[in-house]
Amino acid sequence: MKKKPMLRKKLLRVSIAIIILFTATIFFVTDNRVNNLIEDNMFAKLDSISAYGLDIIESRYEGDWNVKDGRLYIGENLVSYNFGIVDEIKEDINVFATIYLNDERVTTNILDNEGERTVGQKASEEISKRVLENGATYKEVENILGEKHVVKYAPIKNSQNKIVGMWSVAMPKAYVGDQAKQILTMRASIVVVSILCGILGCAILLLYSKKYLSDIDTLKVSFIESDSNGDKTHKKVLMMSLLLTGTFFLIWFTIQGFTVGNVVNKLENNNIEDRLTLSSELGYMLIDEIYKGDWSINDNKLYKGHGYIHEDFDILDRISSNTDSLLTIFMGDTIVSTNILKTDGTRPIGAKASNKVIENVLKNGREYMSETSIVGKKYITKYIPIKNSEGKIIGMWADGIEKKVAANHIAGLRKRITQISLLAIIVAFITFLYLSIKMASDIKNFDVSLQTNIN
Repeated sequence: MKKKPMLRKKLLRVSIAIIILFTATIFFVTDNRVNNLIEDNMFAKLDSISAYGLDIIESRYEGDWNVKDGRLYIGENLVSYNFGIVDEIKEDINVFATIYLNDERVTTNILDNEGERTVGQKASEEISKRVLENGATYKEVENILGEKHVVKYAPIKNSQNKIVGMWSVAMPKAYVGDQAKQILTMRASIVVVSILCGILGCAILLLYSKKYLSDIDTLKVSFIESDSNGDKTHKKVLMMSLLLTGTFFLIWFTIQGFTVGNVVNKLENNNIEDRLTLSSELGYMLIDEIYKGDWSINDNKLYKGHGYIHEDFDILDRISSNTDSLLTIFMGDTIVSTNILKTDGTRPIGAKASNKVIENVLKNGREYMSETSIVGKKYITKYIPIKNSEGKIIGMWADGIEKKVAANHIAGLRKRITQISLLAIIVAFITFLYLSIKMASDIKNFDVSLQTNIN
């Protein structure tokens, strides 16, 4: 007669199988959510690139977008097959840029494997319908030259507000630098911590099951369905189920608190800094495009070339309408232009920078990032020095993102991971409870061996 498997072995097999399943669930859900976080941040960065890039092009050439003889123009400036426009974007920002006349590429900095421009190609029907027909933006992950890229398409309109084409930018969807290391660390930590917690859980379960099976051997536990003894048996089965569930909580708490949480925070902080750096650089480029010449102070007024910067709000309001950034220009330590609006609708012209900002930026010439309270809200703001033609620091350029937006992003990510984790814990608990009760029933029916000696 074939020997029945021992109860202890059955319990351990079930425990290990559920722990592995639970760990795999946490691993793949967490990994997917973190990837989504990075992708969302890539698209946020792409939003800034798209808005600034189009502003830079439109600021360089006078006039509106228009079509003549089947070619795309800005004013009297030909855009179709004008590769200098998009090549400068590639050189300055290092992204793919493409301009469409209706659904056809008429200029791009994308080169195929033979070094040829990929002009003349048509956009997909899905993109054309969303952007050209509905006037909405389109964001997606696309394969460009064999690599995945995050891509954004935005409509181009003429002076009559009619859509005549599309503006598209793309950047590689890849982890870089610290991002790759942090994600690798998170993945490895989830596996290692789960294995250690699983071993601990199985060891505790082994000790408990030894005592539990000893009770069976000495007939301290009856499997006859009497009210008292049956209840006692089910309580012990429930205790084992709770023990395994506690192990799952230990795995989840450790991973959530010491691996995923730290990685998510670091990734989000790095992405905020990256977005601020990019936004500051692009904003600075746009001002350079609009106001030709050097920064200077004349008669205690700040100028960019011949452009008078004091209380010139148009350019900052234009930038913020596309990027939701708070932008400020300082002459020395004093605000002379900003898109910040106080509760009464006025702008804080004449307000002073903090001592730490003055020390780092104006005195030491360093870029500086800090948390700032603006109109009752917390912002993460980056300051960069403004220099005149002699290299002397005469002011600052500041770009800020509301901290609440970033915090909500992280909170939303953690909430989704927590919900999936708790669901996995509940499913694991119910599964183990069911299997434990079934095994108890098997013992009563002599389907498993009551042998507890493992020697």
